[in-house]
Order: sequence, then structure tokens, then C-alpha cells
Amino acid sequence: MTKVDFVIKLGGSAITKKDQPFTPNLEVIKQVSSELSQIYNHRPSLILVYGGGSFGHHVARRYISGGLITDVRGAAEVHSVMFSLTKILTDHLIRQGLPVFAINSSSSFILKEGNLQEVFYTPLELSIKRGLIPLIGGDVVFDSSSGFRILSGDRIASLLAKTFQARVLAFGTDVDGIILNGSTVPKIKVQEIEKILDHIKEKQEDVTGGMVGKLREIARYLAEGGKSAIIFNITRPGQLTRLLSDKEVLGTNFES
Repeated sequence: MTKVDFVIKLGGSAITKKDQPFTPNLEVIKQVSSELSQIYNHRPSLILVYGGGSFGHHVARRYISGGLITDVRGAAEVHSVMFSLTKILTDHLIRQGLPVFAINSSSSFILKEGNLQEVFYTPLELSIKRGLIPLIGGDVVFDSSSGFRILSGDRIASLLAKTFQARVLAFGTDVDGIILNGSTVPKIKVQEIEKILDHIKEKQEDVTGGMVGKLREIARYLAEGGKSAIIFNITRPGQLTRLLSDKEVLGTNFES
């Protein structure tokens, strides 16, 4: 499989206004697009993943029960609003001259009882080989055992970082990493993650697990041989540029 330098998750909390249904955070989207375009000439290979934020989560909350969406109208609605967010992101990224190629996660992943059953990597790999930047988001996907489930952007990001042997798996959020006692924790070892989870409070409306979900994905990723992971504040101007330039970034770094 082709290797990439970065898998970057654009957090829903950063690229949308999560307290306002179906509202993109255009200021952040434009900033991220601009920073990516300025650094792209240095040709870092990357995959962009994004979360549902106030688009997918707002609809999914109405239909999800026990992890499943059994109402076909609910599955259709979640899928539809994620298309809308995809269109907003691709429009802004392409406007900055970036060769972004959106790939539908609902056509790439099949689950069975919540676990991955089938993954179609070929469009992602060919995109990278041909100079495109794959863009893929969390979405509703088929569960072959029953109904539909939400496959989170966090899960997709960690899976792709492992598969494409990324140098860095980066979660861009609206906070400066893991905050404990009012300060950012600069570095966390994989064996410390479970203890950290006990101290983090989650907002109940995040159907994909919020920060707890990210930490669990990072723990799994590192335990399965992942190289490096970071949670950082992508809404801070210049932080994404520093990350892609291999400079120090304000955030929490994770290592095995």
C-alpha cells in the first residue's frame, strides 16, 4: 500500500458550529484551505478526513439507538447532510487550488455488528498515486447484520493512518489538546490513556464519542503499530502549517 506523510482529521467541532444545526464554520474552513494551499507546493502526501459536526450529529441523534440506525429515512437523511458538508469543504479547498477528491465512506466501508467487515481502499490509493488529495468523512454506513451504523471520522482516520503507514495521525480540534487542571498535557504514553479517560467529561450530543472516542482510537492505533499521533487546535492560525512543516505544534503528542 502507498505510504503517506499525514492523515489529518478535520474535527466537526472545528469546521462546523456544533451548537447551530447545519452551520459550517466558514472562517475555519477558509483558514484551513489557505494553510493547506500554501504548504502543498512542498508536496507532503496526505489524506484528509472530516467529522460530521453540526451536520451529521444533529440528524443522527434523532434516529440512533444502541449504535444502530434502523429507520431507512434516518440513514438517508444523515447521508444527505454529509453530502452537503462534503460539498462545502471541497468547494473551498478546490478554490484554493488544491486537487481534492472526495470519496464516499458509505461506498468504501461495510460493518458487521459494528466491526469492519469490508473496506475498499482502491480509490484512496489511486487518488494518492495520481497526485490527488483524498477527502473522506464520517458517515452512515451499511451494517450487514442489521440496519446502518455511524462510522466516525476518528475511526476512519486511525484506520487509514495505519493502512497507509502515515508518519503522523493528527486530530485537528477546537481545543489545544488534552487539557487537565487547566493546562495542555504535552505528551501522553499509550499506557496512560485509560487513566486520562477517567478525567474527561463528554458532551452527550456527540454520537461518535467526542474526545473519549479520539483517545480510544489513538490507543488502538498505537497498540497496532501506529507511529505518531497528535491532538491539536486546528482553529489557531498557523498550527496546521507548523504541523505540515514538521515544526513544534501546541497540542498533545501520543507515543507508544
